[in-house]
Amino acid sequence: MRIILPLLLLLLCLQFSFAEDVANNIAVTESEKSIRLISPIGTMVRSAVFPGWGQIHSRNYFRASLILLGISSSVVGAYFAHQSFTSQYDNYVLTASYDPDDSDTVLASYDNANQKYKLRMFFIYTGIGLWAYSIIDSYVSANFYNANSHVNSIQKDAQQIEKLGLQVGITPSRLYLGVVKTF
Repeated sequence: MRIILPLLLLLLCLQFSFAEDVANNIAVTESEKSIRLISPIGTMVRSAVFPGWGQIHSRNYFRASLILLGISSSVVGAYFAHQSFTSQYDNYVLTASYDPDDSDTVLASYDNANQKYKLRMFFIYTGIGLWAYSIIDSYVSANFYNANSHVNSIQKDAQQIEKLGLQVGITPSRLYLGVVKTF
């Protein structure tokens, strides 16, 4: 049940994201002049709510899948490390309560439990770090997407100008605009 709920949430988020992409593609085909820009703050909020959602929104599907894979691996690793830690800790408590005079056995049992605790904390901090990376990366990805959209728009405008036969040039000392027609 604990694994099914996050998977259902992921599928729901992907469905809304793809529905939004389809709606935006329809709007873009209706007016070719408008550029679809993505709000960097909006992608950060999406990634804060659900890791990878901001990357999906800015169309970085590969990064989104890597982030989801990393965070889910961290959660699974933390779960299994926690199970191992509780078992080792219970063993340490039993060893310390039944034979408190045997300090070598008690210390060895404590060291085993402590190693499992450190492993669990490593997985937890790794998951938190990946989540923070997801938030920062979604902001940067949205800005790159917006920059690429502007560049593509400028390239399309330049192609339209070339079709008209206009020539635009810039030198350090002047800016020129000319009409070029070949007969």
